[in-house]
Amino acid sequence: MSDQERWMTPPEIFDPLMREFDFDLDAAADSQTKRLPCHLTDALRIENWPGVCIWLNPPYGRKLEPFVRRAAQEAAKGKTVVALIPFRCRAAWWHECVIGKALEVRCIRKRVSFIRPNGTRGKFTGSCDSCLIVWRGLYDGITRIVSA
Repeated sequence: MSDQERWMTPPEIFDPLMREFDFDLDAAADSQTKRLPCHLTDALRIENWPGVCIWLNPPYGRKLEPFVRRAAQEAAKGKTVVALIPFRCRAAWWHECVIGKALEVRCIRKRVSFIRPNGTRGKFTGSCDSCLIVWRGLYDGITRIVSA
C-alpha cells in the first residue's frame, strides 16, 4: 500500500464495533495501522483469511473493489466480515457483492476522520461518505440499510 492508502480506523468507529463483534482479524493493515494483533498485509494473496469475525478497512483506491469482492467471498465461507468502505451504490461491485449479499449496510452520517500512521488526523476527511457493511455467512436476501 502506498502512504496515501495507509490510514487507521479511528477509535470512535472501531471501538463500538469491536465490542459488538469481537473481531479476531484485521484483514487490511500493517504494523502501524493495525487495530488487532492478528492482521494481514497481503490479504488479497491469501487463499483463506484466518479469522472467524473479520474487520476490514481496505484502501479506498484501486484495491477497493477486489477487497470488497474478497470480503463477500470470505463471508460466504461462514465468516462474519465487517468493512468500512465508501458508499458507492452506483458501482457494479456494490450490486454484485453488497446488495442482496450483505446482511446490513450502516450509513455513517459524518465523514470519517481517519488517522495517519503517525497518529495525527488530517483536515481531509475523505472525498466521499463511508458506510459499514456487515456480511454474516452466505446470505442471499434483503440487505437492510440503516443509519449508524
